[in-house]
Amino acid sequence: MHDFGKLVYLDLQKTGSTFVSRFLNETCTLSLIKESKHGRIHSRRDRTAFYVITVRHPISQYSSLFRYGLDRQGALYDRLAQRGNADLYAREPGAFNRWLRFVLQDENAAALGEGFERIPREYNLGFLSYRYLMLSLAQPEKTLLRKPKNVDLLEYAREKSIVNHVIFNETLNQGLKALATQVKPEFFDQQKVIDFFAKGQRVNESTTSKETIGEIADDVQELIKNKERILLSLYS
Repeated sequence: MHDFGKLVYLDLQKTGSTFVSRFLNETCTLSLIKESKHGRIHSRRDRTAFYVITVRHPISQYSSLFRYGLDRQGALYDRLAQRGNADLYAREPGAFNRWLRFVLQDENAAALGEGFERIPREYNLGFLSYRYLMLSLAQPEKTLLRKPKNVDLLEYAREKSIVNHVIFNETLNQGLKALATQVKPEFFDQQKVIDFFAKGQRVNESTTSKETIGEIADDVQELIKNKERILLSLYS
């Protein structure tokens, strides 16, 4: 989370957040008040602020997480390795599907960490949508646990969201340019925006080839569709 006062960037993991942070630091005219990597909003929403979040399609995001783990990197890899599940990361056919089945099963919530295990399993919530909600809600865990039983989670999440603007990882440069030149141009130095993209800046990626992923099995695709409907709804 990068708090510039009138502008707050919610830096969701594996969505190009390092690149976005660099963009904001180089082009935003507002002073940075507070910075907390992937930090949550534990206080009430500041209704005078404009909240921006970056997102990424769940399949692409899971692929990135898996490839990051193949390089023995990332907090999720560390947690799974500490629990004796490092063998889920393998450069062999079908390994990505095995890893996904593990990550998407309710009984493995505690292994993923970050408080995911405290969310009621009847919410049928996937890990990536959980991460999204932890940033897109003020006082996120408390807010989630207060959801009325008769209210659909997606409907509730939309009602309680603090997000004003979504930028998609798949079109990150275009999204950042639009934010800086059309949505909130008053917060940016326009010449610095031009200079930033003139440098040919690139989003950081895993060093492991995408070809190691292979085809996603039908049952796994169905699991993603059901578990990650919060994130997927942003793409519909």
